[in-house]
Amino acid sequence: MRVVIHLDGASVRGNERQAALIGRGLRARGHQVTVACRAGGAVERLMAAEGLATAGVRPRGDLDPVSLLRFAAWLRRQRADALLLTSWKRAFTAGLAGRLAGVPRIVQRLGGPHPIRPGARGWKQRVALTRWPHVIVLNSQGLRDDLLRSLPGLPASRTRIVHSGTDVEPATAPASALRGELGLPRDALLFLAVGGLDPLKGYEGLIDALARLEPDVHLAIAGGGPAERAAALRDRAAGHAGMKDRLHLLGHRDDVPALLAAADALVHASRIDSLPNAILEGMRAGLPIVATDVHGARDALAPRDGRPAAGWIVPRKDVDALAGALADVEAGIRIRGRGRGGGGASR
Repeated sequence: MRVVIHLDGASVRGNERQAALIGRGLRARGHQVTVACRAGGAVERLMAAEGLATAGVRPRGDLDPVSLLRFAAWLRRQRADALLLTSWKRAFTAGLAGRLAGVPRIVQRLGGPHPIRPGARGWKQRVALTRWPHVIVLNSQGLRDDLLRSLPGLPASRTRIVHSGTDVEPATAPASALRGELGLPRDALLFLAVGGLDPLKGYEGLIDALARLEPDVHLAIAGGGPAERAAALRDRAAGHAGMKDRLHLLGHRDDVPALLAAADALVHASRIDSLPNAILEGMRAGLPIVATDVHGARDALAPRDGRPAAGWIVPRKDVDALAGALADVEAGIRIRGRGRGGGGASR
């Protein structure tokens, strides 16, 4: 089967990493996979590292019909059997191109919550999701429920839940590297958050919550962002006695397995999210997980099928609840020792 995966992002984030895993899995099953993405950028390099073929042809915007038609013509020449769409912004144009090219199977993957505006302002999103794809794949039950509420004319039978994936085994990494890099005392505890410095990641509340723990508990945030955001977070930490030196902004990192190997727990404090890759990677590493109740947190961490809870789920924007869960994890680590703070269920 000839499969085309369409990506529109300029940087490598969760969506792009999921697409790489999907492409790798399809290729392992014997399918021919080509990724349509921005030429010469980080996404193309990621796909090349996975051994996936790439093409720089893609729709460039709603006001660029030439690129839409060029993409449709390219799909036709590829004789694609299936088209996987992963972009919310280009769902309309890329889906229309797939229909014009006569692709037999168009799948739209939604990896996060996206509001569909009411009335005429949301017509493009409604058409993009109800007319172009043959099936819509969502990575959590909550996300699927929200979509069906937003689009009452969309049959539930045209939706599927496929949870986000991750490699089964974590990469081997030296656990001491990050702690030495940060100059942490030998017995200090290190909680890790992974994700860009977006305000929706809830880092302000996380800093406030962690400031209530013992002074040897540190917080490292791995994620890039504007300098002003980093400065604002440092100012937030400085507002708590002793917290300034306990916050470590690592910037963008490509060695997340090594960071996880050095950490005592993984914290995900987002206000809006779906099934975050960071939670899955922390679970894979066997860390205790504390997450806000975003879409997908319950899919990953809640008890089910006789399995105990795999982590702590707290209400969004609730600093008291977050601090309480972090204190529980801290106490568990101190009682059982580092590396035995209750992460077995998460793995």
